[in-house]
Amino acid sequence: MNFNQMMIHFCAPTICSIKPGNLFVAQNKVISEASLAEWKEDFLKRGMMLFFQKISENSTVILVLNLCWTRKILSDGLVKSYLADKGYSVCGTFSFVKELFSRMLCKDGFPHEVGIVLGYPVNDVIEFENHKGHGCKYCGYWKSYTDAKNAKRCLCKFKECSFICSSCYDEGYSLNQIVEKYKEVTAA
Repeated sequence: MNFNQMMIHFCAPTICSIKPGNLFVAQNKVISEASLAEWKEDFLKRGMMLFFQKISENSTVILVLNLCWTRKILSDGLVKSYLADKGYSVCGTFSFVKELFSRMLCKDGFPHEVGIVLGYPVNDVIEFENHKGHGCKYCGYWKSYTDAKNAKRCLCKFKECSFICSSCYDEGYSLNQIVEKYKEVTAA
């Protein structure tokens, strides 16, 4: 899978506005500065932001966020309280991502609070940490401790979105056409 295919496949739910964020890790050898710049520009036109951080000699983490949706999430009282307890001093999108990437570079474990901007319920993120990843009701895009039915529904929706968008990309559709095709298919 080339980098453009990875962007479509892994970020389709955010591109199609059914998920506030997506994150994946790519091998540095498949990423070019030109393609990052193109994606960043395309995403800005759609109210999204592409963040990336080299996390090793071989890998880069890619984070795509819907900016309005992320701001709304980060302004939620429970989320603010949770992040403050985790040591985040400011909950603006850019400061949050900067701190998040800084924590990714530390070798103290992965910062699970990223799940919040990926659209996972804050209570599931908290319970994941409390249970150290064990004893969930359902495991899909995230480990659900509170609403397994919703987690299953989301998993199906996100997988369908990635499949539709990847298929459209492989057929040569532009990003705008992919989003429109997804809307068409899911509205039927």
